[in-house]
Amino acid sequence: MYSIWEKNSFIHYNCIIIGSGILGLSTAISIKERSPSTEILILERGTLPSGASTKNAGFACFGSLTEILSDIKRNGESETVSLVEKRWKGINMLRQRLGDEKMGLLNYGGSELLKENNITALDEIGHVNHLLRNIFDSDTFVADERKINEFGFNKDVVKSLVFSPFESQIDTGVMIRSLIAMAQSKGVMIINNYDAVIDDDSANTVKVSAKNSGVTFTSNKLISCSNAFTSSILPQIMIKPGRGQVIATKPVAGLQFKGVFHMDEGYYYFRNYGERIIFGGGRNLDFTGEETSEFGTTDMIIKSLINILGEVILPGREFEVEMTWSGIMGFNESKLPEIIQISDNFTAGFCCNGMGVALASYVAEQLSESGF
Repeated sequence: MYSIWEKNSFIHYNCIIIGSGILGLSTAISIKERSPSTEILILERGTLPSGASTKNAGFACFGSLTEILSDIKRNGESETVSLVEKRWKGINMLRQRLGDEKMGLLNYGGSELLKENNITALDEIGHVNHLLRNIFDSDTFVADERKINEFGFNKDVVKSLVFSPFESQIDTGVMIRSLIAMAQSKGVMIINNYDAVIDDDSANTVKVSAKNSGVTFTSNKLISCSNAFTSSILPQIMIKPGRGQVIATKPVAGLQFKGVFHMDEGYYYFRNYGERIIFGGGRNLDFTGEETSEFGTTDMIIKSLINILGEVILPGREFEVEMTWSGIMGFNESKLPEIIQISDNFTAGFCCNGMGVALASYVAEQLSESGF
């Protein structure tokens, strides 16, 4: 039973958002910017945002050369250019909303390491730059083999390096805390450790309860921003979880590079974090095994990351891994973000496909138009 104070101030909202990651927070902020008087509640299943929002490697990127070429093969040139444009718009929307300092953004550029098996991507640089000309104000990608030695990579493995000045690194923790503070400053209520279950969305009022709580909340509108965990709320939605495993080293004395880096169509990615290296990926080694919503790491993938770190990125250098973790992303076949109207009162946004930092602000803006 509720007190009169609880019933009047805590139970009913104009909008409930499920998920307090970057997409959920950005959606709440976008709605508040459109309609400041809208009362919003965000429900989060974890103590911290679940998924990948606080567990990613901290990239503000839009896709490496080989990843874009792979997307073109899958979806065609027009769809791929549109997707890159959405990613780039999303990055700039986030920067404009928070400011670079409040997301720990540092623009050292981004690079892709090309090996023998994908060196032919160099033949497509001119064409890809032409396709992206209306998005960026200069060439998106430039081959620069001199940086292989400058950065200390193994030149027997790395045959070329493709640089882009438009990619940056961010401090994920600073960014999420800034989004939380902004949402709360606008009056958004956030409740953690609430594993939401939708009781009813057929009437004018949506009811949401939880397995681990006796409190049922009601609202006029419901928006799911749970991305990788969408299928637990909406089992009819075809979204596959994908686990991304990450390692972080202790400081490496005299680290020779700064920036964000990609390998193998984006399946491997690393960056400097001060003098440390954060290195993630390897999902392509075991797609079936990594299609999971369970956090954790596996010996096979962690060993692969450590081997590549020692043989390709820091050849002949000493390093020590200090931390390992994983995040859960949401994927679909097309790699395109989706917004689906489930009912008159219920909308779902998902499938940032490992590009949540880039796409969340863009998708959130679309979600904020759902009747507010």
